[in-house]
Amino acid sequence: MNSRVSGAAPGLAGLALILFPLMALAAKLVYPGWMLVLVIWSSWLLLPGYVIQVVIAASALLRRRGVLRHADGGWRAIVASWVTSIGVLGVGFFLLDGGDDGRSESAMTVLSGMTESAPAAQVSMVLALICGFFWLVGWIWLVFEWIIQLILLRRAQTVA
Repeated sequence: MNSRVSGAAPGLAGLALILFPLMALAAKLVYPGWMLVLVIWSSWLLLPGYVIQVVIAASALLRRRGVLRHADGGWRAIVASWVTSIGVLGVGFFLLDGGDDGRSESAMTVLSGMTESAPAAQVSMVLALICGFFWLVGWIWLVFEWIIQLILLRRAQTVA
């Protein structure tokens, strides 16, 4: 079985890596509060991760000769890309946020009209935590796949 990636899948995964975090930020802006302030304060942690993600997308998935497009097992990187992309989007959509007035809402509770609903807020927060787990695991998995493929490419070039 050939596990090399072909078609539009790598390009779509690369675009998702670049655009979904920005869409998550836009979803967080639906109901901004102190969590958004914490995200801004911790941007020194989040920004390098996003830059690495963009580098992987641009160099390994969007380029015609990208290493993750032509690697054996490239589908693993595509799956990792989608896991982290959907995870970050889910965090932006489900993460509760609030201000000094004591209310906590998420984009999900506001857009579904379930504001002031404690069960909806609880479900939203549980989904945010699940999505956060997948975001982190998918990002780590993607970085490992990228590094492994770069090492394998380097070894193949030195042997040839």
